[in-house]
Amino acid sequence: MKKEMIRKFACLACVILLILSVSGCSLNSYSVDELKELYPKAIENSLSEELYYWKETVNASDHNSWRTCNVYAEMDKKFNVIRDENGECSNMKVDVFEEYNKKSVYKALCGKSESSSGDDAKSYLFENDFDDSGNASNYRKTEMSPQSFIAGNDFKAKYSLDAILEELEYLSVDDMIFDIDNSLMEHNGKVVKFSFAVKDDYTDRYKTESGKASIFEGAKYATIELSYDRFASIVVYDEEKLGKNISADKEIYKLETVYYGPKIDIPSYDSGVWAETAK
Repeated sequence: MKKEMIRKFACLACVILLILSVSGCSLNSYSVDELKELYPKAIENSLSEELYYWKETVNASDHNSWRTCNVYAEMDKKFNVIRDENGECSNMKVDVFEEYNKKSVYKALCGKSESSSGDDAKSYLFENDFDDSGNASNYRKTEMSPQSFIAGNDFKAKYSLDAILEELEYLSVDDMIFDIDNSLMEHNGKVVKFSFAVKDDYTDRYKTESGKASIFEGAKYATIELSYDRFASIVVYDEEKLGKNISADKEIYKLETVYYGPKIDIPSYDSGVWAETAK
């Protein structure tokens, strides 16, 4: 009888803990004060990463776009970057892609390219645009190392983590409002997820100081996820009217980042279309 009572009490305790966990109470939550330390540190840690793979989706009122950037290098079995005798990342490769209004517009690949005729391998930047029908066009290749490519001003301004995380580095927890209908703040192992709105003066202040429109302009709220003390994703929502007294949340901006992307295949510089492309 006594064992049965203990068993029932243990089951009841487990149910209570499960309910508290699902509801996001303090047992499973980060306070705002803790977030003030955690959030900027996660952004700082992300900006220190050499390798990354991000995907950005924009669903604006007048256009939509999709961009990806993968900076890749080889790792050992313990996920440490393999380096050459000069300390450079081994076999680094870069893959960039852009789409605008559901049409491909730009593609770039950079890395060590093998010769189809047995000549020495060389590092090249391969680029192409796309015509209105979606066919690749305007092929061009430049002999260049991936390290030089990512160090260039054009790459830094468009595709680097510094560029893609610029506003999230500017954003502070003091700019956030947590008392919203879609409020969420939870901590599950190494993952922290929270939702917020930005204060009324934030978007104007950011535009004045940076000269750029904020990703939160016209937004209802946003959700950020941090993973293993680094930035993982942000989704920004607006309210979409579906009919009289009916509305739904609509994603207007999304950024997802991991710190080891898929392998990249670099074409041969002297075969196919690239054999006919001038340097």
